[in-house]
Amino acid sequence: MLLSLCGIRYYIRILRYPAFLSVPVVLAVFMPLSIIFLLPIDYISHHVKHTFFDVPESVVLLLWKSNYWITFFLTWLILPFLQSFYSSGHYNSAGKVKDAIRRNLRFQLIMLAVSVFGAIYLMLEAGLTVGHMKLMVIALAHLYSLLLALWLMSHGMVSIPRTMWISGSVLSELNYHYVKIPPLVDHLEDAKVSFQEDALQVMVMARNFGGPDAEAFQFRDWILSLARKIPDDICSAIERQFPDAVNETISRDKLTVDYMTRLNARFNVNLERVVAYKAEFDTLFRKIIILEDIESAKASQEREVHYRLDNFRANLSPRLGLYVHGYFAPAVRRLWSVCLFAMSFLILESEMLGSHLSLVNRLLVASPSSLWKLVFSCTTFSYMLFAALNSLTKVKIFNMYHLVPHNSDPVSVCFFTTYIARLTIPLSYNFLTLFASRESVFESWFGKSIHLTGLFNILNDWLPRLVLLPVVLTTFNIYDRLKRRLGLDSWAFDDDDEPGQRADLQIVEAKRIVNREMFKRSQQGDLREFNLAAAANSNYHANRQSFHDSLTNRIDNPAIDSDQPSEPDSKPGIWGRMNNAVNVVAARFTTNTPTQPYRDDDVL
Repeated sequence: MLLSLCGIRYYIRILRYPAFLSVPVVLAVFMPLSIIFLLPIDYISHHVKHTFFDVPESVVLLLWKSNYWITFFLTWLILPFLQSFYSSGHYNSAGKVKDAIRRNLRFQLIMLAVSVFGAIYLMLEAGLTVGHMKLMVIALAHLYSLLLALWLMSHGMVSIPRTMWISGSVLSELNYHYVKIPPLVDHLEDAKVSFQEDALQVMVMARNFGGPDAEAFQFRDWILSLARKIPDDICSAIERQFPDAVNETISRDKLTVDYMTRLNARFNVNLERVVAYKAEFDTLFRKIIILEDIESAKASQEREVHYRLDNFRANLSPRLGLYVHGYFAPAVRRLWSVCLFAMSFLILESEMLGSHLSLVNRLLVASPSSLWKLVFSCTTFSYMLFAALNSLTKVKIFNMYHLVPHNSDPVSVCFFTTYIARLTIPLSYNFLTLFASRESVFESWFGKSIHLTGLFNILNDWLPRLVLLPVVLTTFNIYDRLKRRLGLDSWAFDDDDEPGQRADLQIVEAKRIVNREMFKRSQQGDLREFNLAAAANSNYHANRQSFHDSLTNRIDNPAIDSDQPSEPDSKPGIWGRMNNAVNVVAARFTTNTPTQPYRDDDVL
């Protein structure tokens, strides 16, 4: 429970929210974590005579039933309701509750329609009883979640080791992050434009109805609460870009409950998108700066790394820091990626070839030690679950939900915790299918629903064989080709490798964006002096110098003049030239040189 709470608090300050949100969210994470230990203990206790963790079967059965039904109600009723509640555009709690009930009733009616077809099949196959209906509900929920879990897990089994292998080279990891910068900046700019449209309406309403003379206006508090959410930088940008629009007047007749509800919903969604993309850009920017510093130090003669952005690694000397973060850590990542590739191969081979040829089964029974079986089972199942959840955060179809460290919104947290809990039970039973013998309390109780009809049994046995399809799609980057053919650019995953020529162009564009951001932050005093002796390729330093020259030598820059008329220098020789140089430098630092904004300025 403590581990669940700490993990949740990393993404959202959950204790600041009421108990009706914090308790379900913590439970939705705690239940899957408990299964990581409950499932191996249940299975091993039936296949090893003497263990140090003997638990009565009645207790294990009670734990399974309570875990399953708590998870079931959390994922199908409570968390979807909370997600709709917090995404509602209504201002008061009563309106949010009504809106959430209406949305979830629509969803439950769809599920009921599917259940009707299942009931008809069940009546023809096994007979329609109350017990069979309950087992059918379990089986239908299992098959839906199993299909999604296997697809996500298969993608993660390939992408996680591949990403770890890339991070085993500073240069490869640097270019890997470079490729992400241009599309991320485009998403950020699109989100800012969408949010500015809503923020402009809020600012206009706040100027018209936010004063003391409008205290009786029913939407006044609602408008002021929205106005307080607008970040200062975006507010200033709107006032600069739309000075006339901000001062417009608006009629009270235009402001209705429906209008304010739609505006509030759009405003909150776009604001969360801006916050998420800003946080992602800042994280990616910091990684790139650190990698550039390491790559520069590796190419320098001093063999010392000096970080420009912060000094969180100052506990190591510059020379030792280079060897640790430039050589030792990448080598460890490469070794770890090989281990992950091996683990992925074991699991995928066992999924595709069945329990009788399963390497996971052979490794588990190879040793009589109960401790080895427990550690191996927990590790394997944890990796399966982590691979599925890692892929879930990278699916572009769910791009409306974002996890931001310490600043995630309740809607995104409800969504991801729902699927954390929803995917765990199907993966648990799928884990048992990797072994020749499935004897366990979980199999005797949960397996009854799977073996209720022939169709359910066939689907459960053959769906794992389809893991080969997402593995091939991920390994050969077919997702990107398919989405271009079908016009589904928002689908697939966000870690697919780009084609070579396109990636090269994106790296060049990313370097320009990073250079501009570094220059802007250095002007604000956020960075140390730039000291990049060698970069990711031989043209990087030249490109940076060219970009810096384009900033300081624009044709629309005014000439640099001193406050006093220039006079012939009376100091002869070198002293006169040094005096002139000092005057020029001082004039550069004391003269304001306005520049026209670029297309993607003000990234942060």
